[in-house]
Amino acid sequence: MKSTPVLLAAVLLAGAVLAATAGANGSPYSPGLVYGWGGVPTGDGVRFVAFGMPKSTIVAAVRARDGRVLRSAVVKRSYGVPLVAYDGTAGGLSGDRRRLVLASYGPLPGARGQTRFLVLRASTLRPRSRVVLRGSWSFDAVSPDGATLYLTQHLRAGEHPLYRVRTFDLETRELGPALVDRLEAERDMGGEPVSRASSRDGRWAYTLYARKDHEPFVHALDTEKREAFCVDLPLALTHNTQWELRLKLNERTRSLRVTRGRTTWASVDTSSWKVTRETG
Repeated sequence: MKSTPVLLAAVLLAGAVLAATAGANGSPYSPGLVYGWGGVPTGDGVRFVAFGMPKSTIVAAVRARDGRVLRSAVVKRSYGVPLVAYDGTAGGLSGDRRRLVLASYGPLPGARGQTRFLVLRASTLRPRSRVVLRGSWSFDAVSPDGATLYLTQHLRAGEHPLYRVRTFDLETRELGPALVDRLEAERDMGGEPVSRASSRDGRWAYTLYARKDHEPFVHALDTEKREAFCVDLPLALTHNTQWELRLKLNERTRSLRVTRGRTTWASVDTSSWKVTRETG
């Protein structure tokens, strides 16, 4: 829907109220949600932002250059733009830029409660689909056409979190089984998602995970074929140092660099998953 003066005023008021808290509102088991002007970028100078209220959410498409609200809407319940890594990377926008996914906070793993997801049409910000799941879940990725959600089911919190990535088909409304790592045939994963890099078309989502008592690894998710590959990184680093690592994707050379500051520590060939240690 188009912005009205009243709704626009509400957006601006919400921005003023939430300016101090805009950004990651993390949790013990997922990167959390982002409220305020940060939002998720579209790649063409526009950001989708959400201002969560107790019983509703203001969603807006904002031009980053001058802050102009291009369109906005109010939806029922409180939602935020999902974060996909602790470095502040936001997600939720499909590769074709036609679908926007918002999420709610869920209960702690093992506790009773529900997690909600809301899929909007990016062109109008009108709701297209609502997803309600029992238990603790968070958003991980969405297929390029916006038809499939990739959701993380949190099985255990604490120092050694445990979770699974599962699909939700928005057409059939079916929750798929846990994705199996094509390299090691494992379903359960552990660690904290500290950095995310994605292909321009939204097909591939690469996430670097830090682990307290193990080496870090990269989770490569093919959101078109519903396949996942976990690539261990031969880096003997402390848990705190692993949190400083970042991913840099070069699609032309099909390489994924693992960096810390200006130093490249390792590189991953995204066609063969071969890892080359660069330094350290």
